This record gives sequence, structure tokens and C-alpha cells, in this order.
Amino acid sequence: MSIKCGADKRDEILRQTAKEYSEYLEVDATSERCTLDRELESMLTRLEEYGSLLERTRSESRHTLDVLVPQVYSNYQALQRTFQNIDHLEMLVKRVKEDLVKMETSVNQAEADLGTSHSFTTVIRPLFFKKDQYPVRTPTSSQLSFQPPQIFHAEDYFTRDVQKTDASSLMLPQ
Repeated sequence: MSIKCGADKRDEILRQTAKEYSEYLEVDATSERCTLDRELESMLTRLEEYGSLLERTRSESRHTLDVLVPQVYSNYQALQRTFQNIDHLEMLVKRVKEDLVKMETSVNQAEADLGTSHSFTTVIRPLFFKKDQYPVRTPTSSQLSFQPPQIFHAEDYFTRDVQKTDASSLMLPQ
């Protein structure tokens, strides 16, 4: 019996030690599990939001590609004529500017040849004062030969069609 008693005592000590170790290793993971569940739920929510954002972006991209890009291209094609008209108007403005410089040069030369000293005011003064206040100058024969500079003609740039009132009536001179 003593062997049996020693074996029973040993079994009892083993049970007691196993019970104490099991209590020591017993962990309450409820709080950690709740925290983990909240984090997982938050991550799933953000993942769903990101997925819906991607889907909206895809649908808007499809809308852009299917609808807006063709509309932009169509409007661009419609504006090509306007772009051409703007180019023609720029050429017209450049030509008018060049011709204006030619005219100013001719007027200045004519004033120098005729001996006027007050430019444009000499044309206006006779309208307001008596003519006898100003001596009449007799130009020489060299001063009478005036060659006007070649300038643009509006007919070269615009059609004669009165029905057209838009910018499409602007033409490039041949």
C-alpha cells in the first residue's frame, strides 16, 4: 500500500500543480477581443468607403470618356473656324498698322514739303478763323506730285454679302 499511497500522493500533487498552472495560464481576452473587433470593423468600413470611391471614380471616368471628351472635341472642331477668323483679323490689324505708318510718314513728308508748322491744327484753323489772316502759299511743281501709298481695301478682307453678320464673312486676301 505504501507504493499505492505514494502514487496517489504524487497524482494528487500533479493535479494540484496542473490546476494552479491552468489558473495561472488562464487569460481573459475579452477586452483585447473587443478592441480587435472594433479595429477590424473600422478597417472594413474604410475599405468599403475606398471601394465605393473607386467605383464612383470609374463611373465618372467612363462618363468623361463617353460623353464629355466627345463634347469637348466637337466644340473644338466648331471653334476651328473662329480660330481661323482670329488669325485673319490679326493679319488685318497688322496690315492696317503697317498702312497707318505709311500714311503718317506720307503726311509728315507732305507737311514738311509744304512748310506747315502746326500739323493737324493748320487744317482746323481755317474753319474757325477768316482766311485772310493766313497767307496763302503757292506750292511748287515738285510739291504737287504726290503719290499716295498703297493701303489695304476692306473689300479684300470682308465679303460683300450683307446677309452675313457673323465673323465667318472674314476672308483672307488672295
